[in-house]
Amino acid sequence: MNDRINSPQSTPELMNQEGEKKPSSSRHALFGLILAWAVIVISIVLWTSKTALLGSLNETSEISESATDPSSIPDGPLVSIQEELIGQIAFGMYNLTGEQASVIQAASIQAVGPAGEVAYAILLGSISGPEEGLDALSKITDFEDPLVELLVPAATAALQAAVDGTPVDEATSSLLDERLGWFGRLATDLPDPAAMAVMTESSRSSMVIMAAFLLVFVLGGLIGSVVAVIMLVFSLVGRLPNRIRPVGAHGIYAETFAIWLLLFFLLQISMSLLVPADAPTLALSIGIFFLSLAALVWPVIRGIPFSQVRQDIGLHWGGGVREIPFGIVNWMVAVPFLAVGAILTFGLSAIIEYLSGQAPTPSHPAQQAAVGAGAWKIVQLYILASVAAPIVEETMFRGVFLTHLRGAMSRWATPIAIVLSALISSVIFAAIHPQGFVFIPPLAGLAIGFCIGRELRGSLIAPMVAHGFSNALVMTINVVLFAG
Repeated sequence: MNDRINSPQSTPELMNQEGEKKPSSSRHALFGLILAWAVIVISIVLWTSKTALLGSLNETSEISESATDPSSIPDGPLVSIQEELIGQIAFGMYNLTGEQASVIQAASIQAVGPAGEVAYAILLGSISGPEEGLDALSKITDFEDPLVELLVPAATAALQAAVDGTPVDEATSSLLDERLGWFGRLATDLPDPAAMAVMTESSRSSMVIMAAFLLVFVLGGLIGSVVAVIMLVFSLVGRLPNRIRPVGAHGIYAETFAIWLLLFFLLQISMSLLVPADAPTLALSIGIFFLSLAALVWPVIRGIPFSQVRQDIGLHWGGGVREIPFGIVNWMVAVPFLAVGAILTFGLSAIIEYLSGQAPTPSHPAQQAAVGAGAWKIVQLYILASVAAPIVEETMFRGVFLTHLRGAMSRWATPIAIVLSALISSVIFAAIHPQGFVFIPPLAGLAIGFCIGRELRGSLIAPMVAHGFSNALVMTINVVLFAG
């Protein structure tokens, strides 16, 4: 890479006739930087509270109804995708190994309330026999709870039909499918040997595919650990220089990132509130991702040629086609950081479960969208997760924001600047994702790995490839488990 292009002096700065920076320019730059970080902090707060904000706005029209009918039951499924995933894994493990003890691993489902208790009873009936499931249902005795009144009789009828060898009536089947999702379909299929054979084979196939993907992550992580150690040694002896050169006018990139963060949030909120439910939301989401890149106009308005902006933030091809395999290696290097983050999340979850009695579960709109998705919807999900998100998020986080942070820390020791810049940008990256606070460490770990790719390659192509490959793997698992 051309070091002259990326040198601190390469970014234009306002000068007076004697060649010295204007004092007012320095004051304006400081004011812009402070304002940018204020907007960044506010935007992060907005992003982290987006789900609650949308929920409160959507519930406004239902306040009067809920006030007059306190026992009303919400529409739609009463168990989450996470509970379904736990149940499917337990059912699949049983069908692969024949070990009934696998159902014990799904006992946490019961902690979500009456719907979880009924779902677990159905799972127990499918693994240990319908009589065991009926016994578990008989212990759910709080018939003052409307959920119990709704679900227990239907689940009992389905399991009793399995004992008697008779089909489940259509009304019960429809209720269980609508309210308990995969668990409801499992209960309906129990009396039908042919249907259960199909479900059993499907669960085995899903487990084999999941095992294959787990093997990919494990092997990738092992290779990535070795590569990371080698890179560290080479860096310590000066054989692996970083390719990000701190720019002088880094504050402009802080302003650009702040504009993007706020713009992207407003676009997302606008779509959620204004777009009809039957609109092509996935296609609109893809469009919103790329539309948010309009924020890159800001440094051009501030006087930096776009060709220079591209060089500063790494939006160029770097080593050309070689960046693609480097991207796969970059993903491998990121996996060990993901694993460390997962360990931290496991510890946080254990603490929260001990204190509250309920373990937190991750949630993501793309995962919800995969449920029952057809072919065209699956294609759009892959484009969103594996193309749009990596291009936009890498451009803004590992490009614009990391460029600002490295410039702001240009007078610090380079190793400290690299570590802090990666840590700050990665935690913010993870925080604005919708999985929840407890699941920030794994995402931040991945992001730190992508920062390493940006530092070593200069170009954003390798981090984009790594990000896209990671998302594609996760999306494939969701499609295998939930698409219909």
